Amino acid sequence: MSNKLYIHSRRLLVVLALSSFTCSFAREFQKMDPPKVLSYFPSHCYLKASEVSEIRLHFSHPMETECTEEAFSLKTNTTPLPGTFRWEERDRTLIFSPLAPLKDKQTYTLSVSSTAEDRWGNSLLEEFNHVFHTKEEIAPPNVLTFYPDSGAKITHSRHPIGVTFSEPMDRESILRSFSLTPSLPGVFSFGANSDSFVWSPMVPYRQGETYQVTIRKDACDSSGNCLVEEFRFSFQMIQTETKILSVVCSSNGTVLLPTTPGTYVNPSLRIEKNEAFRIRFTTPVDPETRDAILTIHPATAYRMDWNTTGDEVLLYFPEPLVWNAVYELQILSSLYRFRVNGPLSIPPEVRRILYLPDTTTEPTAYEELLFCHNYTFPDSAFAAFDVYISLVPGASIVTSSFLSSFSIETGNGCLDLRLLRVEENPNSPPPKPYPPIQEGDMPLNVQVFRVHCRITSVFSSGTVTITLRKELQDNLGNHLSQPYTLIVNKQ
Repeated sequence: MSNKLYIHSRRLLVVLALSSFTCSFAREFQKMDPPKVLSYFPSHCYLKASEVSEIRLHFSHPMETECTEEAFSLKTNTTPLPGTFRWEERDRTLIFSPLAPLKDKQTYTLSVSSTAEDRWGNSLLEEFNHVFHTKEEIAPPNVLTFYPDSGAKITHSRHPIGVTFSEPMDRESILRSFSLTPSLPGVFSFGANSDSFVWSPMVPYRQGETYQVTIRKDACDSSGNCLVEEFRFSFQMIQTETKILSVVCSSNGTVLLPTTPGTYVNPSLRIEKNEAFRIRFTTPVDPETRDAILTIHPATAYRMDWNTTGDEVLLYFPEPLVWNAVYELQILSSLYRFRVNGPLSIPPEVRRILYLPDTTTEPTAYEELLFCHNYTFPDSAFAAFDVYISLVPGASIVTSSFLSSFSIETGNGCLDLRLLRVEENPNSPPPKPYPPIQEGDMPLNVQVFRVHCRITSVFSSGTVTITLRKELQDNLGNHLSQPYTLIVNKQ
């Protein structure tokens, strides 16, 4: 018997050793990708020498410090500069401090050769080089790209104008130097580092008109260097024959009509939060202009699925639209306006909360809690709160969703309140029926959650706060439109 135990023990040790080796090998295998430089300082090409007291390189992996320091160099012309090294962030950040301060009006080359290795012996993915200058920049900027193309014929009545420069520009000089002829009002938006801008017209281009974009020579970069010469290009808004045949709600076939003067929103429309629209055109839309044929306000992410002939598109939204919000949909030169008010998108609403001092008594006593009113909350082992929530017909809220969004707190610890359990739609109804709907209101269902609790009075006065957060959700994906908070006084 003891021999068998000894044999089994040895097998177990072998299995454990193999398992440990396999896990260790798997962890080491994950470290076989080569390291790379994630960030560095200085990162700008032009700066003052006084701004550079040290060089910093941040790597993707912990590095082997000795060989990485050997692979590092900082040179002016071809002369390496001496300095000292130190490491931070567990050998992921190298810091080089030159022995002598850098000089103005010099060009420096920062390099790390591919012989640099990480802690696991993987060489740098590729040699790293960065050139910077300790002097003012004198090179003038130039235009790299722009749109629409010069001589282009556009069909979108509010096609944006975009220009990209060779370096970051002074925004004020761009605003002064830009012009469009014939003139139209518009708005500017700039790229993150100011090397590009987009100008969007606030009114449609006139069909058949040719427009000229001019950027004068006084457009300057961030160092004050201006364009060498004035930059111009032109495009034409053509007389397009493409028109909208129809805009139809995909879910029910309801036709969306263009907004007419004097009207705001068609009150008969019932648009759901996840509605999609099928748009048909008289002729195929040019693939190059499809992304620019429509805009939506407020700005909302959307997707477009075109048919093979290009004369029909399905417009849909990856995220639900906002309940009761009014959206403006600009398609070509037509404006459509709708409100999200469909019956299946009505959000849950907390209608009232009743307090039950003792659920075991017959008949059960109920007291509706009203904001800032006074209540006694006597000691009770069988107290409860009934939370009434209105829902669209066919919708329901699962208990877990209610529990994750519900909370009850007592100010200054006036009550020792222990939650026991939650009961959905209790059998004993309140003494008065739920208020009937008013004329013109949409009939809604009501779901009741009874929160059983034990209450012990601690202090004679304080507050009780009941909260339901926006996370409360029904099975149709509708949330509370805003958090619900009820505060009452304990006397």
